[in-house]
Amino acid sequence: MPQLPMLAFMMTGMDGSIQLKIEEVFGYPDETSYGGGYGAKGTLDIKSGGFMVSAPHYFTTGELYVFYQQLQGCYDSLTGRATLDNTERELDLQCEFNKFGHVILTGSFQASPTERNILQFEIKSDQTQQYAKAA
Repeated sequence: MPQLPMLAFMMTGMDGSIQLKIEEVFGYPDETSYGGGYGAKGTLDIKSGGFMVSAPHYFTTGELYVFYQQLQGCYDSLTGRATLDNTERELDLQCEFNKFGHVILTGSFQASPTERNILQFEIKSDQTQQYAKAA
């Protein structure tokens, strides 16, 4: 297993960024998660316009793998959508690629389902920034 913490992905744009660091992996290598791969905990940082979130985030390595495969397909075909599905439903992230090389990152993050604090974001970017920084 690689040294932790490690960067899972970082996507930047003209008006913000989103990144996820993996800090802890549960059950490796003996026990897989119901969400695919291994359960993990990390820190999610989102900056969009004048708003910012830095919060603990639970996910699975399987979710990251599927997201990365979708990103690769979008980059290769110069079009498409990659969606990071989160079993816990805290994070909603879509990356829409178009044939002109533009990428729009949209989504929302709610750290706690018992609180009504939700960051909805849109970050404009391009494919060169996404591919180079997706882990």
